[in-house]
Amino acid sequence: MTRRSSDPSPTFTFALSPCIRGVSLFVVLLAIFAHPSSAVLQGSPNALEKFPDDFYKVEGSPEIAATLERARVYQGEETSLYLTLTNRGRVTSIEVNEDPSRSAPEEVYAAKVELELENGRTSAQDVSVSLLVPGREDAPLEVKRQVAYAGTLREGQVSPRLEFPIEVYENAASGDYELLAVVNYTYQWDVAAEPESSRPENPDIYYLYESESRTLPLTIRVERESGAEFEVLKVDPTDLEVGSTDNVVRVTIENVGDDYARDLVARLRPESGLYVSVDESPIPVLRPGETAELVYKLDVSGDAVPEKTYSLTILFEFSDSKSDDLIETEHAYLRIEDDGKGILIFAAVLGVAVLAAAGIVIRRRKRGAV
Repeated sequence: MTRRSSDPSPTFTFALSPCIRGVSLFVVLLAIFAHPSSAVLQGSPNALEKFPDDFYKVEGSPEIAATLERARVYQGEETSLYLTLTNRGRVTSIEVNEDPSRSAPEEVYAAKVELELENGRTSAQDVSVSLLVPGREDAPLEVKRQVAYAGTLREGQVSPRLEFPIEVYENAASGDYELLAVVNYTYQWDVAAEPESSRPENPDIYYLYESESRTLPLTIRVERESGAEFEVLKVDPTDLEVGSTDNVVRVTIENVGDDYARDLVARLRPESGLYVSVDESPIPVLRPGETAELVYKLDVSGDAVPEKTYSLTILFEFSDSKSDDLIETEHAYLRIEDDGKGILIFAAVLGVAVLAAAGIVIRRRKRGAV
């Protein structure tokens, strides 16, 4: 093995390469100050030319796995997903490049130091993870904060819980969806300890780092919060007049889910311009496939817009076989028509105008006759 001439001062060599994506400045400074005679090099052909021969060739690297603490969310939910990262990396092989000379204490010590430092090969440093939703039209949710940082993960270490606030869309279809955890980190690709006879217990240490990026697929399931699901079948009547009061509106619903709804209260929340005098319609139990009629009393404002379709939000509060205090919403629609008074007034005015015009003609004829 070729050795460089002894030099009491440490040597620091840095070489950059497009094939290696970067090394954290923190890692560089940490490696330098951890040992007074150390150098950090980027992995590249040029860096390898300046990298000294080392005693051992070690294979292995970090291996990061991602796990979702919770893999099930509900439609319309604002919550957080918690991700943990586990470093399952390990050293897979150690090959001796050259045995140290037993007659050279500096080589024996340098070889020992190098072998100990090679264990750092499996540590992932400056670990960050981004949680992404693949671009698709039916994406079920939005990740509010996409990046979290886990620091350094040694072999076998598990990261803290990394939080990603999310919003699940109301109209997200139930089913399984893919998320992507993009993990970036830096790791020690190689290390060499070069002995110096003038300071046998202080060899020159050289580190070669490489950056890595891994994309890990995850699965999230979107579900309805309840197995009971309501659908509006009919609204009777379908239209009301402007300014009308005490209108009885009947809404027929069906439980199209796969669970019963117990202690169901259906409250009506109409759009501005409609007012509810009776807004509760309690139902003791509504089983899957059963229908029920909800009865409400509505007043229509005199300022309501004719020929406009108004939305009625039905707020369902109930329990099912698994949970209490559940809430669902559905929508019904009513059209507002003119009350007809305007037409009558217009007809009356038009009739008066016609009669007045007829009177003028008659008077003119009488005068002509005289």
